Amino acid sequence: MATGISRFTAQATARAALVKACKAALAGEDVDVGAGFRWPIVSNDWCFAVDTDSDIDPATVGPRRALDETVTLSLSVGAWRPGGDEDAEVEAFERAFDILARVQDHIRTQDITLGGTVLWCLPGKSQSAGATTSEDAGMGRVTEIAADFVCRHRITTV
Repeated sequence: MATGISRFTAQATARAALVKACKAALAGEDVDVGAGFRWPIVSNDWCFAVDTDSDIDPATVGPRRALDETVTLSLSVGAWRPGGDEDAEVEAFERAFDILARVQDHIRTQDITLGGTVLWCLPGKSQSAGATTSEDAGMGRVTEIAADFVCRHRITTV
């Protein structure tokens, strides 16, 4: 099969390729990277593949029942820093967004097809509360980002 085309949904293969891309982007960094959120986190920083979502556009169904699939892959990206002051909050916030930027840049410039599992993958929506809640504060400050990557894939019957 051609790159980004298969006989079934790309959710599992693209998610595995996203984890591999995260590991490549963060090589040499002290960041926990993996498929699924793990606890306890070994490092103060993390990047975990979490949710997947797939949607088919019925308008793209061809005569051989081939169709386009949009796969959305989500990451939990975060950083924790000790201390209860604004400096710790800013440091955690900046580090979490630095991790996300490294992953986004790697995918856009080095691995746009996630190892050939999709036709293309681009950064999508990202969201962060931007401050440590009192329940999460403990002995430090934390920033967590929910970041999406949107992929296009073609499902074919041939």
